[in-house]
Amino acid sequence: MKQVKLVQHPSDELDVMALFKNALLFFSHYGKLLLIVAFAGLLAGGLRFWYTPNLYTSSMVVQPTILSDPEQMALIENWSAMLKKRELPVLAQQFHIDVSLLKKVQSIKTEELQKSYAPLNYTAFTLTVLVTDTAVLRPLQKGIEYALDNSEYIKDKLTVKKNNLRSLIQTIGQEITRLNTMQASIETSLQQQNTNGSRFMLNISDISGQIAGLQEKKLNFEETLAFLSAVHVLQNFYTPSANTYPQLPKQLLMGFAGGLLLGVVIAFYLYIRRKMAQTE
Repeated sequence: MKQVKLVQHPSDELDVMALFKNALLFFSHYGKLLLIVAFAGLLAGGLRFWYTPNLYTSSMVVQPTILSDPEQMALIENWSAMLKKRELPVLAQQFHIDVSLLKKVQSIKTEELQKSYAPLNYTAFTLTVLVTDTAVLRPLQKGIEYALDNSEYIKDKLTVKKNNLRSLIQTIGQEITRLNTMQASIETSLQQQNTNGSRFMLNISDISGQIAGLQEKKLNFEETLAFLSAVHVLQNFYTPSANTYPQLPKQLLMGFAGGLLLGVVIAFYLYIRRKMAQTE
């Protein structure tokens, strides 16, 4: 089998050498221009970092109890749209806070922690804000909680739930009172040395178990009533130790890259003009 030997033509070497030579000539002629424009871009990046206000990111974790996650997230996305349109007076009225506080909020975003498409999906979601001042985080959280708890639909639902819980607690209390009365009556009969003492002892044991179960239900309902809210805040907004934006290395790198690209464009423009002038 014959082996094929690739022969490099001298013309290929000449083309590469010519291209390399032209590149060296180009950078030797316009290198200073490229460095000057790139340095100007680097300086612009530093100035942008210096004059751009610091932005801080913080998140809270919220669990809805009345609305499902998609419904609750749609409501928050509506707030985000209002914030982008700078409809601050309307949003401040919903949050029940001063408009000056919302001027320090740049964005509000939300993300579901667990993806589920069940009709009633009460899991949890994160609510992330971008602010210019960390002092606004605590009043902003109170405003968000107020808005989530005080819409007309939510207030009506909470009222109905509270009334139902109070009714259940009252009914259970009455049942416990009735069972206590029955238990006391049986104990009185036992003290009179009734012949059916073994049956009464069994009844007392059953009644005591029923009372204990009802007491547990009553305590659970009372706890639910005490913590009843449209949302449960699982994690509050935290105060970040450092700003998220701007970042000096990133700004300098972007400025340098932009300046270098601009310098290349200017250099090519001058190079083409020079070539056209030589051919005339």
